[in-house]
Amino acid sequence: MSRRLNRQLGKAPGGRGIEPSPRPRAARTPVQRLNRILLIGGSGLAVGAVLLALLTPPFNPQLLGLNLGAIGLGLLMGKGLGMFMFRRVLPTTRNK
Repeated sequence: MSRRLNRQLGKAPGGRGIEPSPRPRAARTPVQRLNRILLIGGSGLAVGAVLLALLTPPFNPQLLGLNLGAIGLGLLMGKGLGMFMFRRVLPTTRNK
């Protein structure tokens, strides 16, 4: 590729120069952070429940379903509790 074409591509809209720096990361909102924590924690609990159900001698699919349902319900409750605890408190407006 020629030097001139390389410069034109670097100056193009959306181009990041000849040696591009990494894009700045978007700031994550508290809701996104909470969702990520719940996703990682919930997947770990679900994997543990499946492994526990498979390693116990008599495999009981009802018990596995009950465990996974309880994990799902717990995650929903955790999301609701987290949204309540980490909500943004907006200041009240004073009209004078």
